[in-house]
Amino acid sequence: MEFIILVITDFYQCCSIPVKAISYELDEIYKIGYNEYLEEIFPLNDISSLINNCDSVVNSHFEISNNLHYKVVNISKLDKYKGFFVLGPICSEKTSENVHNIPHRTVECLNYISNLILNISEDKIDKNMNNKCFNPYIKKAIEYVHKNYENDITITSICQHLNINKSYFCSIFKNDTGQTFSYFLNHFRVEKSKKLLQGTDLSLLDIAISVGFNNQNYYSMVFKKFTNKTPSQYRASNYVEKRNELQENY
Repeated sequence: MEFIILVITDFYQCCSIPVKAISYELDEIYKIGYNEYLEEIFPLNDISSLINNCDSVVNSHFEISNNLHYKVVNISKLDKYKGFFVLGPICSEKTSENVHNIPHRTVECLNYISNLILNISEDKIDKNMNNKCFNPYIKKAIEYVHKNYENDITITSICQHLNINKSYFCSIFKNDTGQTFSYFLNHFRVEKSKKLLQGTDLSLLDIAISVGFNNQNYYSMVFKKFTNKTPSQYRASNYVEKRNELQENY
């Protein structure tokens, strides 16, 4: 609950768009920016249908009317049962009839704000990982990954480095972090690769190798699992976003 409040609060402070978190059973967890009118037009039936027809990741755009839109994304990219963030509604066209002060944003903005709340969520997770009082073995394992992520790292090799039993290590890592070691390692590498996709013209193979993946196809598969985009799609969307920002500044 505290984690979700922090994510939603930071998101709302960034873009002033109504946002709420709901459980998989559609119970409200927390919300900011909603008034009585927005509550009345909130179409839970649409979300219920979406949940029932989706097997895994949700990242869906809904149109309430010709001018009102909202987006639904998973709180957790890997577990839809954790619940959902509902972003919006937004008003896609300026109109004198907007007496309920619904934020005016373009429809394209919905894609960016869904990435924003997921990035905020990931940032909170990373900071929590760094600040939490872990078992000394877990701290050493995390430090080792931070310094050596570009090298070949396996559970066997990390356990040999720590001189610890593999089963015991896997158990305490999952217990302390809520993640498997493989999940943590892949997530860290994907986050490092995002910076290279954004800031360099390196090929996907070069990026994959530079963050520790020895296979471009596997890197792309893992990247899409975490971001719901391929590395190429992520790089392209980032390029479009930067171009739009430059156009707005001029």
